[in-house]
Amino acid sequence: MTTGHGTDGGAFDLPYSVIRNLTSPDEKANGVQTWFANVNARDILVLGTQDNLRSYIAEHKPSKRNSVHKQIENTIQELPDRFINRNSGITITCTACEIDDNKKIARLANASIINGAQTQGELKRYFAAEDGEAAEFMVRAEIIMEPLHEQIVEIAIARNTATSVKSVSQAGARGYLKDLKEAIEKALPGETLQMSETDEIGPHVLNTQAVLQWTRLLMPAKLIGAAAARNVPYKQGGKCLADFSSWAQDANTDAEAKKRYDFTVAMAPIAIAEYRHWEQHDGWNDQRLHEYGKKSDKPHGGRPVRRDKTTRKVNWVAPGILFPIMSALSAFVKEKNGAWVLEKPSLFKESEIIRRAVQQFRSDTVNREVALMGRSEQAYDALSIYTDTIAAVLQQQE
Repeated sequence: MTTGHGTDGGAFDLPYSVIRNLTSPDEKANGVQTWFANVNARDILVLGTQDNLRSYIAEHKPSKRNSVHKQIENTIQELPDRFINRNSGITITCTACEIDDNKKIARLANASIINGAQTQGELKRYFAAEDGEAAEFMVRAEIIMEPLHEQIVEIAIARNTATSVKSVSQAGARGYLKDLKEAIEKALPGETLQMSETDEIGPHVLNTQAVLQWTRLLMPAKLIGAAAARNVPYKQGGKCLADFSSWAQDANTDAEAKKRYDFTVAMAPIAIAEYRHWEQHDGWNDQRLHEYGKKSDKPHGGRPVRRDKTTRKVNWVAPGILFPIMSALSAFVKEKNGAWVLEKPSLFKESEIIRRAVQQFRSDTVNREVALMGRSEQAYDALSIYTDTIAAVLQQQE
């Protein structure tokens, strides 16, 4: 039945019992056509999801099955004849569609499910478990024929927005993260960047928003704009992704957007390495930062550090403490021979900025509240005074 599917021009033959063309005049003007069809549930099992923003969430980790998955499963098992009414169905995109009503087959080019991957995943699970005793029932499919693949991406994003698809999926689908991913993989062999919400973040898959937050902290004021608050990456992490997507989109028409986009791509591997450096810096071990509160098993105001259970050395520091340090380092970021670099001068003492960070953490303003320090403009300003002063002295000597 299936002769192939994907974005390589392959054809997919989708049998149907009934199909109706409901193309609107607006769609027709754009070269788009839309059909609604009743199809056998088995016939959508091998459809690809390459243009979807996310694949079946529980495909690689069954524990990720949530209440929605279980409701789909319950309807399949107990009321399969009602499935077509109780399930929202699937949306299929293709770049060409030929309807053969004699054979009752829709021949689709470059077919992909863009909405309904969770439904398809639960159907696969059901038919695999029931083997030869599974019920036969119908699913309703919307088939959208859109000749332009970039428009298919936009349709997929729009159709998934109502189900809270994270922005990282949208940025990945639009290609905004491609250069960033390649830069990280080149500089940090064996590591890659999260491109979708279904990518499991781990030792080798970096959290996209976190990477953009760290890199934004290193962006010099003259590039990001002097009026931009230093604490934005902590207070509005999602804005770092939104801004980067905007810069990527406008890079070909806006010189400032291109400079910020190029900076982020170039500096991301440096920001990753720098954040890790400070997170496990030996200087934290001398600061008497308590992993737990004195009277409970929970630290007051959020845990500032974690320690290795064997060595008792600090191996993690809260972002609320590290972000002001990373922001202060932006004073040492500059363009050199056409490339962005971070050069910490010999006058700069890492132990001193750690001391100042802890001093801010214990100040009356922050009062040992990790989250409060991450948001405190005073903490960012206090640490930046140290690095800005050094940078100004060195500039005068040049």
